[in-house]
Amino acid sequence: MMRYLFICFTTGAILWSGCRPESEGNLRLDVNIRHDYSDDPLSEIELELERRVLTNGVLNGNYESVTQASTDVSGNASLTFQRVNALDYQLHGSGNAWFSWSVWINPDDFLAQEVIALGHHMTPSAEVVIRLINANPLDENDVISFRTLNIPGDYPTCSNAWENHSGIDVDVTRSCWIEADRYLPYAYSVNRNGEWTETVDSLWIDQGELASLLIAW
Repeated sequence: MMRYLFICFTTGAILWSGCRPESEGNLRLDVNIRHDYSDDPLSEIELELERRVLTNGVLNGNYESVTQASTDVSGNASLTFQRVNALDYQLHGSGNAWFSWSVWINPDDFLAQEVIALGHHMTPSAEVVIRLINANPLDENDVISFRTLNIPGDYPTCSNAWENHSGIDVDVTRSCWIEADRYLPYAYSVNRNGEWTETVDSLWIDQGELASLLIAW
């Protein structure tokens, strides 16, 4: 009986990855980027492909940049790179006034083919500054409760949690990122002299612009 058996070895969760054969040749990732609302193609979107590499079954450091490209007027870009024994790939997309994104790509997808097509949609973004100020103070019992009514999506945007402020000197400002080219709905309630007044409204957000929401109560 053999004393030793050949075992593909690497650490923890990447045990299976050390057994992947290293094939020769180049690989290509064809990417198409479109607008999340209209499905129109997006140009000048920057793409970067990163990977983690296995050398003799051992993970060699962190993610390293492989190649970069930008989309043309048709929303297309191709990234060509050499096949190596990679643990995984990450594709990153970014653009001016667009929410950035990243997707994970399994190297096994390239075992049966050298070209993979990938489509992705991007969401326009903008920054909004929200200011709440007690412009007509009555007494220390003045209260405002405010929240945005946006629905949380795939990106870190304005919190829609209620925030409460009280007193005659309320003057608070915060900024956050939000989906653009749409209305940002919000609601607030003001308490003065023991009576509540509720308001629901919205603010149009243009892509790439610094929007301002001022509530002087």
